[in-house]
Amino acid sequence: MEPLTFAEGHGPIDAPGRIEKRGIEFIPEAERRSKPRDLGFVFFGTQLTYGSLFVGALPIAFGLDWFGALTAIIVGTLLGAAAVGAMAVMGPKAGTTSTVTSVAFFGLRGRYVGSFITQVIDLGYFALVLWLTAPPLVQAGHLVFGLPEGRTALTAVLLVLALLVLGLGIFGHASVVASEKFTSYGNAAALALLVLFGISHVHGAPDPKLFPLVLKSWWPSWILAVTVMIANAISYAPYAGDYARYLPTRTSGTAAFWWPFGGMMLGCLLGCTCGTLIGLSVQNPNEVVAQMFGFVPHLMVLPIALIGLIGNASNGGMVVYNGMLDLQAALWRLTRLQVGFIFSAIGIVVGYVGLIAFNLTTSIVALCSIVTVLVTPWVLINVIGYFRHGRRLRARDLQEFGGAGRGIYWYTNGFSIPAVVAWLVSITVGMLFSDTALFAGPLARLAQGVDLSFLSAAIVASALYLVLDWLIPSARTIREDTLQAPATAV
Repeated sequence: MEPLTFAEGHGPIDAPGRIEKRGIEFIPEAERRSKPRDLGFVFFGTQLTYGSLFVGALPIAFGLDWFGALTAIIVGTLLGAAAVGAMAVMGPKAGTTSTVTSVAFFGLRGRYVGSFITQVIDLGYFALVLWLTAPPLVQAGHLVFGLPEGRTALTAVLLVLALLVLGLGIFGHASVVASEKFTSYGNAAALALLVLFGISHVHGAPDPKLFPLVLKSWWPSWILAVTVMIANAISYAPYAGDYARYLPTRTSGTAAFWWPFGGMMLGCLLGCTCGTLIGLSVQNPNEVVAQMFGFVPHLMVLPIALIGLIGNASNGGMVVYNGMLDLQAALWRLTRLQVGFIFSAIGIVVGYVGLIAFNLTTSIVALCSIVTVLVTPWVLINVIGYFRHGRRLRARDLQEFGGAGRGIYWYTNGFSIPAVVAWLVSITVGMLFSDTALFAGPLARLAQGVDLSFLSAAIVASALYLVLDWLIPSARTIREDTLQAPATAV
């Protein structure tokens, strides 16, 4: 078995329109030409999509009024965006993806925890992009050109959209960043037009007879909405290092935090707030994307649909790109492009089955809950580990066995017992308190309708990791076979 190694030297410079040659390997300093503001645009642009409209309308579907929805968006996004910024801080020092960086805190083999989490997010959100983009395009084609609707049309549009998204993901980092910059302006204009045309139909609150408070009272319903908003933002935290790795090592930690934090915060506020307004203007906020063309002038349907297509394709390309990198962290013998074809095949199947066969778009709340419970403990353990160990994170320690970082990074048998145990226990507790359309945990009723899955998982992960990390020193017992464990050979 091969040790953890990274390609050195000066490879082809990453640029828009070129297929990125790098995968999960260390990015040499000469190739790090990104700027902190690029991360701001990346995370800002990802939120100006149909997905954010859907998420922003969910508090209205939960029975909340305008004030309740807006405060839920602000509070939830604030917490989720902070996690994105904190994960980005490690990128310039590590010079590699967040999943590989987690080796420093979870261990060489423990990095598979991050790979598992990100694949759940990547495949779920890739499918969600297809689910939320294909139906409006079919609808726009029917309204403007009289094209047929139905399963055949939906399948054809889904496949074309999937190929477009997958193509962008294959081009890689620079193309994704450039596309997010471009769509930031176009999609902001499209969302503004949708709100402008629908503003006269906006009501202060949904009809309580049609949409009563989903959890019977205000506070539990509001907390559920906050949890959805946290999940929407924090689900991007594992991706932060995938872009921050292209920042020069000298990049200020302050800049590395605030740009992605600000981009995510502003993007969610704009995208989700537009979704809330449109949700208050349509008959059924659960179907905000399907009904949003109802008050749009006929001549504007196609332009808005096409702008939305570009934005959603850009967001989907980002998800695919991250999915390739995270899957490569597990299938380390394959190149990023080879892994890309595997991810593409699985993603198309998931997207087709979810939209055409079972219409799983209604399961977005359950997906958000699962994502939050899985991701939050993992992110907190990485961040706490980084600051607890005096920010001792160096690219060289991630590339080689031995050296000053050996006792911190490699742990017993390739696993950091404190990190892995804390994560497993915390997600178990979180699932016990979860209450979704897919399943209800046995402890969900104890909170009387309040969703404690996120909070319980976060508290348990933080407390247990701190205690175990103190009781079980990281330098204890490093077995010789760990030094030859398979990893990210390139």
